[in-house]
Amino acid sequence: MKLLSYIITACTALAACADATRTFTILNGQIYTPGLAIVDAPQPFTPLGGATLHVAIDVSGNGRLPPYTYQAFPNGTVPSFYDPNTSDDDNELQPLTGTYYHNITIFLSSYTNGHNFTVANNTLPPTRFNNSYVPPVLSLERGSTVKHVNWIWPDCLRRGLGEYNISIHQSFTYNASDYYTIFDLPITLTNDLDPNRGAADCGLVQNPLIPQEDRQRSANVLAFQPWINGTGAQVDFDDTNKPSSAWRVHIEGFVAVWVVMFWAALVVV
Repeated sequence: MKLLSYIITACTALAACADATRTFTILNGQIYTPGLAIVDAPQPFTPLGGATLHVAIDVSGNGRLPPYTYQAFPNGTVPSFYDPNTSDDDNELQPLTGTYYHNITIFLSSYTNGHNFTVANNTLPPTRFNNSYVPPVLSLERGSTVKHVNWIWPDCLRRGLGEYNISIHQSFTYNASDYYTIFDLPITLTNDLDPNRGAADCGLVQNPLIPQEDRQRSANVLAFQPWINGTGAQVDFDDTNKPSSAWRVHIEGFVAVWVVMFWAALVVV
């Protein structure tokens, strides 16, 4: 049996590395965020292009959360009550009290390029600008545990702009306490963009860049990852599932415009 441990580093200047170290926990190809969501795709530092940005997010904790904790109405609102017994007709509702989502918002940002675009802001885009950003993430593909975000690159983006962050913001309640987490997944915009992609004007989705210090202050982060710390979240039903004991891979990256990757493999027989 062979165990491979991969370390990815990328940096243009040693002075910049101290504040740019990031660690990603990846189990079986899934990227565990500091919140409830698990990113299935893309992987860190993936070169992207084409017509759209594709992001796949598992919102169920790999099946540990019941659907009423993450399925939203079309306007992005997660119902605050649920039916504990759907097999009868009494429609007796109970309030959510354990672990559940409020919303997920997504941005594409780059301090180097001075961009901070709205990918999903938990509102419905205006009909005449329906290619500007996507509907609320938790209202996509109702009934599915994985939400697929397909966002058309705006018109001012082009090949070769280097690294961007897919910035995933989660507002949720975990074991009756409220949290707000920000997870930055780095990708590289290096491939050709489809000139016929029906891109929206960048001004429709552009936002001011928020200083990193302000972003950090706005977050209220769990001290552990809820699905892999050995406990798991409390939900409003008898959840007998336990967090996976699967092998963990930690990927550490120094984030920079020009990405230099060094892969080191340690083989344990």
